Amino acid sequence: MESKCPVKFHNVDFCDPKTHDNPYEMYDHFLEHEPLYFDEANGVWEVFRYDDIVAIERDTETFINGEGVRPNIPPDPAMIYQDGEQHNKQRALVSSAFTPRQMRKMENRVRVIVKDLVDQMLVKDEVDIVTDLAAALPMRLIADMLAIPEEKRPAVQQWINGIMMGGCGPEYVTDEVNECFEHFVMHHEEMVQDRLAAGCKGSDILTIWMNAEINGEKLDESQLLFEHVLLNVGGAETTRSAIAGGLERLSNDSRQYDALYEDPSLIPNAVEEIIRWVCPFVNMYRTATRDYEMHGKIIKEGQQVGLTYPAANRDPRKYKDPHTFNIFRDFTQEAKHLSFGLGPHFCLGASLARMEIRLSLEEMTQRVKSIRIPKGKEPEYVSSSFTRGLKSFPAILEPR
Repeated sequence: MESKCPVKFHNVDFCDPKTHDNPYEMYDHFLEHEPLYFDEANGVWEVFRYDDIVAIERDTETFINGEGVRPNIPPDPAMIYQDGEQHNKQRALVSSAFTPRQMRKMENRVRVIVKDLVDQMLVKDEVDIVTDLAAALPMRLIADMLAIPEEKRPAVQQWINGIMMGGCGPEYVTDEVNECFEHFVMHHEEMVQDRLAAGCKGSDILTIWMNAEINGEKLDESQLLFEHVLLNVGGAETTRSAIAGGLERLSNDSRQYDALYEDPSLIPNAVEEIIRWVCPFVNMYRTATRDYEMHGKIIKEGQQVGLTYPAANRDPRKYKDPHTFNIFRDFTQEAKHLSFGLGPHFCLGASLARMEIRLSLEEMTQRVKSIRIPKGKEPEYVSSSFTRGLKSFPAILEPR
């Protein structure tokens, strides 16, 4: 007999940020009882199981990015919205700044920034791990990579945070979101003009993108702008949420935290478990190019499908004790997480994000004996149907 859906999981609005505030009971329900769900409020499908998301990600003929990767929001010219040959060409132009050689050159710089941030935290009576480390590291690194003037960096971070709220859906594209985007566009134009005036001779990412070409073809003005936005959004969010969320979990488990201090060789595996557990991006959407049957239902041509990555990352068909945070998890026996996506749209900055998380864990576990939440305070989460992570993480650090 088919189990009845609890009332609280009827008519779920997946664009509502509050839907994802504490979502794992809901995700568990859909994983088990309704793995393909039609969101009537927004006219989109939602898929939850690991194997179903993998099948959709791999079928790039049937499920495309070109109609938009956010629910009912039109595409822009960034590479994430392209398919096929156009995506390959645009990604190749952008990836010139993310080669293995570039990543190796960057490691020393990342470690210097992490050391400096930890130094600053250790002299404070109380810190906010989000503000003082998890958000500060990627934003400072990206600002360095783009050569953003020091005085403009706080404003750029504020604009990017504002822009991201628009990713929840059309009704969340507010005047404030549009104003943040307009400010970023003016900032982008200033940076482009500065580089043109200097003859495009710099080594920052924006200059690399302006000079990059394949068979004489370069990024046009609109593509350059939206790749610039995408770098700031993707580069900041994944790392910030993973570092803060990982340290929050480790602060509650001294056995696992101390194990990383005693045996730093465990840290790369811990990085993967943190990324699986935190899963900063709630979903990305694909559009069906034909009718497609799944679980006895028909996704019709032109309909969008939301790939709910945090649910897939805790699919009990793929993970033992999926709700248990376990840095010793054997990923040779269990599935690789889907937090960076899969296939041609696999996150371009995955190696950089892993490096930032790894170096943060190395410095924190070697220099900080314990992380305690101050009495009367609690970590606070961002409410969003696009990206989810800690908004604040007040802590008292005990040095080693």
